[in-house]
Amino acid sequence: MDFDIGSDIVGFIDKYFIHPIVYSGEGYNPVNTVTYAIILGISLFAILKLMDVLKIRLDERFVISTAPYILLGASLRVIQDVGLLQPPFSYLFITPLVYVLAFVITATVLLTCLLLERKGVIKDYAKPYFWAGIAGIAIVLGLLSTKQFSSAWWAPVVVVLLASAFTGGIYLVARHFKWDFLTNRLNMAILGAHMFDASSTFTAIDLVTGFAEKHVVPVFFINFTGTAAVMYVLKLAVFIPVIYVIEKYFKDDPQLYYAIKFVLLVLGFGPGIRNTLELTFVQA
Repeated sequence: MDFDIGSDIVGFIDKYFIHPIVYSGEGYNPVNTVTYAIILGISLFAILKLMDVLKIRLDERFVISTAPYILLGASLRVIQDVGLLQPPFSYLFITPLVYVLAFVITATVLLTCLLLERKGVIKDYAKPYFWAGIAGIAIVLGLLSTKQFSSAWWAPVVVVLLASAFTGGIYLVARHFKWDFLTNRLNMAILGAHMFDASSTFTAIDLVTGFAEKHVVPVFFINFTGTAAVMYVLKLAVFIPVIYVIEKYFKDDPQLYYAIKFVLLVLGFGPGIRNTLELTFVQA
């Protein structure tokens, strides 16, 4: 039996990475999910090393000033969903390439602002860095607004109301039981991000209908329970213990501590914002 290693590798990549996303619309499978998770972990530590070299301090101020780029990255992904661009340019806005594009934009603006600060041109990199992200969001949302709104124009309002209600409820419960590790604002923002993601999934699948979850683990639990409401339970079951572990074991390393928290924000707000924008502009 003859083996063509080159063809086998190309076939493997096409089967598990290219075809599910570009052609079939399947999205994620166990192979590409694990691969992307590994790449995310490696990228996180590589970025931390780079930040050490560049003497960039990771703290709550950095996380807040970088937050607009989460929305920017998510909204860039929707550009492809609504058909604003045609191939091959539209492929840049397909997962995971859109994450690379978002990272390049974020890193370019951040490094430019840091250089201007260190040259004495500006006093503080954080403000122009933050507002550049806001400007990018405004441009992308302006482009998206040229498309017709979907029939489920009310859905984003429901998403925000549900996410706010759940996040507020979690905060009140945490205060009542004196779970201080949950009540600081960054940790509440993380839980709020994931309640937002859960609300967008629940609204799209159970209320609007016509949309489908594409990530492997959520698909399993939604199919098993018959409702996307399980996402609330799943998110809380995962991220409350994760936040506890971060607070207990990672505080001595501020760089890693805030880097992990930022990643958790991205993992919540990123898909949540994308889902909500899809509900706004994409017909089910």
